[in-house]
Amino acid sequence: MRRLLALLDTPAGRAGRYACSALLVAALVGSIDWHQFSGLRGKFSLAPVAGATLVAGITFPLHAWRWWLLLRAQGLTLSLHWAHVVTWIGNFYNAFLLGGLGGDAARAFYVCRDAPTSPPGTSIPPVSSTSTTSPVSASAAGLAATVLDRILGLVVLLSLAVVTLLLKLDTVARHTELRLLLVLCAALSVASVVAFVFLCRRPPAWLARGLGEQRTATLADIFIRARATPSVFLSALVVSYAIWLLDFLSVWLLARSVGFPLPFIEVSLAMSVAYAATVLPVSVGGHGIREGALLGMLALLGLLPDDASRQLALLLAVLVWAVSVIWSLFGGITALFARRLLPFSASP
Repeated sequence: MRRLLALLDTPAGRAGRYACSALLVAALVGSIDWHQFSGLRGKFSLAPVAGATLVAGITFPLHAWRWWLLLRAQGLTLSLHWAHVVTWIGNFYNAFLLGGLGGDAARAFYVCRDAPTSPPGTSIPPVSSTSTTSPVSASAAGLAATVLDRILGLVVLLSLAVVTLLLKLDTVARHTELRLLLVLCAALSVASVVAFVFLCRRPPAWLARGLGEQRTATLADIFIRARATPSVFLSALVVSYAIWLLDFLSVWLLARSVGFPLPFIEVSLAMSVAYAATVLPVSVGGHGIREGALLGMLALLGLLPDDASRQLALLLAVLVWAVSVIWSLFGGITALFARRLLPFSASP
């Protein structure tokens, strides 16, 4: 891995990265049928669309802040500026790999590259002097924070789906699909919390047999670090809820911009399911899956009773996709200038 990172930092490696980023941006721009967008002129209000786009953009600095908090909880002192730049780059790559996991891969790359590796920062000591855990490498701690960041966002999203489903119990009672969705989201949310608490205390024996004593001890130390900083973890949890609620607000504003005034609860429920569906590695960047799940949930909730409402919902789905593309392109621009924005050693 270190050899690959060193190669990518050479002039040839940088040129390859710039060329790859430029080609990906060009491919994304070229895949858009701009004539179709021109045909939508006059069918929506620009001011609410601009406001919705701005609200959606605010979530990305919050993503960076949450990740930075989790990195610090693992003992890494990478700067908040570094976390912001890498988060924007990750947002760009999220648009090109299966299941929207490209951003996590990009963040993992930069963590491995920029996490302190020279003494005395070669490793992070255990959380307590009595711990038998060997020091955790900075790269492992950074990767753990990235995984925790992804899991935390997903668990919060599932919990919001549970809350919105409970608020619509009358509708849920009439649809088997919604009842199954409620059970599934509730089960996954509870299982995630139980697993986190259990791992923070003592990993099970079967895990130690599968991973080995050393790796299990390292994993345990990573989870104990998260537990040892409750205020940081609570802040990350609050930020996670703010991220999703702002995202739902953005879609709610987009719906109003096309003359389709959806209730906020229904929008929150539909988008919770839509974003959760993008985790499945069945489409590039979740494109199409997110929009299809949104339309499917609106139909299931009885909000598309006629052809006119279905047309407005389709336009809404297109605008949701367009907003995501706009911010992905912004992340692509950030990726092109990553060399200037991120020195090779980003730690203070």
